[in-house]
Amino acid sequence: MKLFITITPNLEKLLHNEIKDILRTNKLTLPKFQVFEGGIEIDLTKDPNISEQEKEYYLWSISNCSRLAESIRIRVGLSFPCKNFSQFNINLEKLDYKTYFPTSSIEPQVAVSCNASTLYHTNAIKERFIKHFNNSIKDKISIDINYSKFKPIKKLLKNLRYKLRKIQNPNDDEIIGGGDDHEIIGDDEELSEEEILNRIDKLQIELEQVIGKQKNIPQSKVFIRIDQNVGQLSVDACTSGEGQLLHKRTLNKHISDAPIRETLASAIIMAIISSTRRVGSGTTEGSYLDLNKTNIWDPFVGSGTLIQEAISMLLKAKPSSCTNYKRSFQFERFKNHSTERYLKYLESINKPISPLIKNTILIGSDIDQKAIDSSIFNLSKQGYQHENIKFFKGDFKSIYLDQINIDNSLDDDGDNNNNKPFTIITNLPYGTRVLNRNQPQQQQNQPIQPKATKIKEGENYYEDDDDDDFFSIRSPKKDNVNIYLNNSISKDLRDLFKRFGDMIHESNESVLRDVFVLNGNSHFQSISTNNGKNNFEWERILNFRNGGLTVELLKMVKKPN
Repeated sequence: MKLFITITPNLEKLLHNEIKDILRTNKLTLPKFQVFEGGIEIDLTKDPNISEQEKEYYLWSISNCSRLAESIRIRVGLSFPCKNFSQFNINLEKLDYKTYFPTSSIEPQVAVSCNASTLYHTNAIKERFIKHFNNSIKDKISIDINYSKFKPIKKLLKNLRYKLRKIQNPNDDEIIGGGDDHEIIGDDEELSEEEILNRIDKLQIELEQVIGKQKNIPQSKVFIRIDQNVGQLSVDACTSGEGQLLHKRTLNKHISDAPIRETLASAIIMAIISSTRRVGSGTTEGSYLDLNKTNIWDPFVGSGTLIQEAISMLLKAKPSSCTNYKRSFQFERFKNHSTERYLKYLESINKPISPLIKNTILIGSDIDQKAIDSSIFNLSKQGYQHENIKFFKGDFKSIYLDQINIDNSLDDDGDNNNNKPFTIITNLPYGTRVLNRNQPQQQQNQPIQPKATKIKEGENYYEDDDDDDFFSIRSPKKDNVNIYLNNSISKDLRDLFKRFGDMIHESNESVLRDVFVLNGNSHFQSISTNNGKNNFEWERILNFRNGGLTVELLKMVKKPN
């Protein structure tokens, strides 16, 4: 088994460290990793220290425990030469799909990407795969339906047909079939011919319905990538046909303007935890964030996703278990999936979790009532209702004066220990988001890194050497990825940036200790710091893309007195 776990580009090192922690926690042997732009590949096929039965636990543990993985794909077979459609068709015939396709006649979704290859027409490639599925794969997986699952119904039918023949031919001593199965409906049960026929009809309908459901369950999604005339097929192991995407943690989630997905919210918090506090010139003081030693405030709360992920981390809840609906994955429909072992695995990792938040206050605020309502709804859906989780409608400056100072001094008989400073973690408005959605956009961007050749998807730039230094990527290409921020700004947004910077400048460090913002506007740093005149500056932790927009995670650093 070879797994490819995807993530937003530039967050690969975070995912790499998280997966290593997950595997260690699950007491699984660490395999060799390969890190690509946009994902990590784990090859379990040739590792002599990993048994065949143990391999499925890697898939189970990452899918249930990862906060960062956006999808998990299983490589189907080896990569193959693919210079023309003839080679493509021949190699499709050689691949063994049966393990990763449910017994369904529904055509799969197919995603195709091509790079620097003679085959570049993605629709033509997709059409040929669908044709191959209908002509070859569908028949193979259909005959593999495990009819033993329907054994109780089949035994009842066999028994009823035996009794029917006995009624219809009472003097035929050679009637056989069903003698050992009479106990199913009882030897003493007297049934008329009509009653038996009615029961047979009902059971046949039931059997057909069960088999029909088996044949019409959602099919695995297929990914075909052809890079420099080399093809590779993968199937999505986690996203179910019902559309339960791996990164989604809340069913029917209410969203506000420009939401951030759960995986990116977790990545932001993990990156902050992984960074270190700078004290003076060239010295550090340890982690910038300990969720147990600070209160959290998101002044642009949106849908409440950052608060939601922070709570989940505080409670040490598994991403797959911090939902009020049963999470299902596509691999549960695979032919060789062991349901019994998987259920035992889930029991071992999903321990009861208290929804109570102790010793930490979490505040979300926003000027938009829709955002407040969405946040309350989403956290309530997950069972998070506690006096330490608070939401307020209002401007951040008024919330700071009216709520943050007050909550910082609360002490509920020593139980909550709320005499702790607040840390701001927030996703700022940045031009194309929220505030100036009715303003005309300027078609220009501001570079924040030198221009360089973009790394191709799938190009290997880092191999695991057990070096846990944060972002120790050993490729000059990776250090110079092209990054641009939005350069458009409205008067309202400019005013917001200035007032936000003034609040930080005037704040008491015993009340507001740290500030982390996800920024996507090139003007934010200069405006919020008053062109360097305020008593703080911004330091970039990382950058990535959020919904097609380039963003940077910044941390506030106080200037020496």
